[in-house]
Amino acid sequence: MIKKVFYISLFLFILTLIFLAAYNFVFRHNPNDPIADPKKKQAKQEEKEEKTAVPATEITSLLNENILGATSGIDEKIYYYSLDEKSLKKASFEGKDKTVLLSNLPGDATRVLWSPKKDKALLLLKLPDGASNWYFSDIAPKTLVALKPTIGRLAWNNLGDKIIYQYTDPGTGKRTFNIANPDGSAWKEIAPIGSQDSYVAPIPQSTNFSFWNRPNALEESLFESVDGSNGNKNTLVSGRFGADYLWSPTGDQVLIASSDKKAGNTLVLSVANKQGGEIRSLSIPTLLTKVTWAKDGKSIYYALPGGLPDNATLPNDYFEKPLITNDTFWKMDIETGRKSRLLDLKEVGQSFDSSDLFLSPQEDFLFFTDRSTKRLYRIEL
Repeated sequence: MIKKVFYISLFLFILTLIFLAAYNFVFRHNPNDPIADPKKKQAKQEEKEEKTAVPATEITSLLNENILGATSGIDEKIYYYSLDEKSLKKASFEGKDKTVLLSNLPGDATRVLWSPKKDKALLLLKLPDGASNWYFSDIAPKTLVALKPTIGRLAWNNLGDKIIYQYTDPGTGKRTFNIANPDGSAWKEIAPIGSQDSYVAPIPQSTNFSFWNRPNALEESLFESVDGSNGNKNTLVSGRFGADYLWSPTGDQVLIASSDKKAGNTLVLSVANKQGGEIRSLSIPTLLTKVTWAKDGKSIYYALPGGLPDNATLPNDYFEKPLITNDTFWKMDIETGRKSRLLDLKEVGQSFDSSDLFLSPQEDFLFFTDRSTKRLYRIEL
């Protein structure tokens, strides 16, 4: 009897081992079983979240006029330059309640830079004689002041009470970056930059500035920072061709859009820390004019261009030739790398070559200008 019980117990034990082995082989190592594989479980969950996320339902046309330099204010208004009326204006987020802020300009605006509070603006005007010159406008008193013709590549500082600009010596051609009052008075040299044409931008949450040579896929880019107090320069990023840069609102990260190689035809979007280190690719082939940061500095909204020719030199040909893209709209979490589409393709309805993206203060709307028509559009998020 004891032997019989022993053999039965042994048989059940062996049967249990066989069952566990079978489970381990069939289920735990089953490549299609997300529960057994934690990595696949996470991927399945992310896939499920993306599929169940509710995208925006439509793209809305606003303003019914050709525009330039649109942006949003904390007062929930759109500030822009009307190409049709040749004036600075503002309107509601629905494109209504339009108000003229400044008109009777001496030329046609080709660039508009609004101050952080939207109470001032810098305008590059093309004059009747064909020359172009920068002007400073104080919106409330409706004043307009011409800046010196030797001033270019302007930007506002973070407070909006000063301008940073590139000064070109008419005799030597040498360039320096300077800071001044918005009307150009009380100027002070920050740093010499040689003879190369450079862009400038303030570094958020600091008194420092950054500058880099104009994006050109045939030239290597040098991205540098300048200490606003003593003018000391520091190289942040080098070795990339055709690079353009966009700081996060928090100033602790910077986006880098560049060509994959010298005279390359592929765009690469990367992100780096504020020292220019820890560069990593975001696997997004787009231009910075099609990207905007979320205000927390953890996500970006972007348009993914389609229809660029395979033999295009980028970014040069996009700005120098009549290339029109067919964009789709996305959001990406910079920390996790997770991407989600903002709009179903069937809801887009037409082709857009989007540029100058910006968000509403509450981040419930994404705005962009269609580059081919100069019209403003809104995506409800």
